[in-house]
Amino acid sequence: MKRQFLNFYSVSLVTAALVYWTSWAHATQFQLDQGDRRSLALTVYNNNLAVIDDRRVYELPRGDIELHFSDVAMTLLPPTVSLKSDDRGFTATQQNFRFDLLNRQTLLEKFVGRKLKYSRFLLKEDAIEKVLREGILLSLNPEIVQFGDVIEVEPEGTISLPYLPEGLQTSPTLVFLGKNGKTGEQEINVRYHASGVSWEADYALTLDKKATLDGWVTLRNQSGSDFDVQDLRLVSGQLNQVTSPQPMMIQERAFAMDSAGAPAMKQSAVGDYHAYDFPDEVIIKRNDTTQLRLIQAEGISFQRTYKVRGVTSNYGNEGVQDVSPEVWVSFKNARSNNLDEPMPAGTVRVYEVEDGRETFVGENRVGHTRSGSTVDVLIGRAFDLSATRTQTSFRRLGERTVQVAYEIEVSNSRKSRETVILEEKMTGDWALMNQSMKGNKVDSATYEFELDVPAKGSASVSYELRINW
Repeated sequence: MKRQFLNFYSVSLVTAALVYWTSWAHATQFQLDQGDRRSLALTVYNNNLAVIDDRRVYELPRGDIELHFSDVAMTLLPPTVSLKSDDRGFTATQQNFRFDLLNRQTLLEKFVGRKLKYSRFLLKEDAIEKVLREGILLSLNPEIVQFGDVIEVEPEGTISLPYLPEGLQTSPTLVFLGKNGKTGEQEINVRYHASGVSWEADYALTLDKKATLDGWVTLRNQSGSDFDVQDLRLVSGQLNQVTSPQPMMIQERAFAMDSAGAPAMKQSAVGDYHAYDFPDEVIIKRNDTTQLRLIQAEGISFQRTYKVRGVTSNYGNEGVQDVSPEVWVSFKNARSNNLDEPMPAGTVRVYEVEDGRETFVGENRVGHTRSGSTVDVLIGRAFDLSATRTQTSFRRLGERTVQVAYEIEVSNSRKSRETVILEEKMTGDWALMNQSMKGNKVDSATYEFELDVPAKGSASVSYELRINW
């Protein structure tokens, strides 16, 4: 009885499926390709994600429709697809993503176990003769073919196929099944997410008496598709995602650089993020790297800072540490400094002008920087400045209390006086007991000294602190 029930249940499911597909057998098929596109809007995020809004116009009859929406991104994420149309227009009840593209591999896969014709040209008695052979394709990778009683691996020749198999696409395609409530031209708007598209900012900071800042957006397209974009928006900020999107296919190829000196983007706030809208049409080819201008500013005041950083310890025997001072370049992102634009995270490359020649002197990444704040770039370590940091004493005052002393000496081999910031990171519950010069408490865990170091000379500072933990 149980087996009869299961058999009945299985037959019912199969019958239901057949009825469903049969009901769409009379649906009229329409192909919407790039030629039907009215506009393409692309929103790109920092974390390898893009949202595509593709609007196309087509004249559709009333009734059951099978709509083929071709030339979508290969890395499309199917759960994100949505379709909108005119009032009383096309409404989808089922959608499929077909990305089995037509190529040698997918084409021959359809003919495994079937007959193929191989042709090649042979030289016979000073004449070229075309030789045809018919064989059965047994497998691919490697290609194994049976010619009569002989089996050959990867035989020579050109393959001729009797027909083009169904189901192979010339481009990634969304297929929608649904009903159309009116006759006439209507706009079909398809929105979806895709991976493989990302952007970041790249900056060139040139230092002379004043600084010049050139900022570019670097767009990378590994979605497997080309985009002819009329509305490009770049969003900066930390966007939360349930899962990281996984591309269905990414081709690893060298990037081509396409740099254009176009008008700067328009910046605006979108919720808790910043958006940058590009005013002109942008063509973004697959596997290309495209650059768009973001910021251009001149006459920027900047500061060069030398910094020695150390960390206190509640353990003894630190000894002597040799330290090369860090070189920092800082500037205020403010209108009073010929800037006042939110700067998305990216890489700042710094160049120094000397005798009319620009020399690259270092680079570093900076985070998202809001308008009105200071941009700090660590570009390297000083060559003519050196420092030693010595733990001069260590006493244990109790089970969880120590008193420790340090001396920091900075040497300067330059012909000019330099100022060096000594940044000490404190641990535990700390209190200064003695200091050879007045410093500044930056926060609960940082104390700084500003040390003037004479030309061709040295200077030092010492301090003692008590640490409880």
